[in-house]
Amino acid sequence: MTEIDDKLLADVYTIAQTYGKSVVFTIRDAQSYNPATGKVSTGGATAITLNVTPPAQFELRYVDGDMIRERDVKVTVPAKNLTFTPDLGHNVTIDSEVFDVVTVNPLYSGANICAYEVQLRQ
Repeated sequence: MTEIDDKLLADVYTIAQTYGKSVVFTIRDAQSYNPATGKVSTGGATAITLNVTPPAQFELRYVDGDMIRERDVKVTVPAKNLTFTPDLGHNVTIDSEVFDVVTVNPLYSGANICAYEVQLRQ
């Protein structure tokens, strides 16, 4: 990382901590199939609380009703100190409302990820 990459990573994290919103990411463990019994066992779930940018709606010109729907929102998750990678199948709880992760786009500073833009849908 360069000095500017280090600063950008820290700045994104500081902005989320100072002005952001506390949310809970719920990460479900993988399911496993037992061929002997024919049953699928569901793993547990891990809840991780962190600050992200406040949810923002997409500009109407980007809403196509399919990839981006009218009520979809996006948040930016700082990569600094992140213990997981946001992914499809995760849930995000914001003010007791549960959203599904629809897309995850890494935002780079040089060769390193400094944040993730995460699209959420109810």
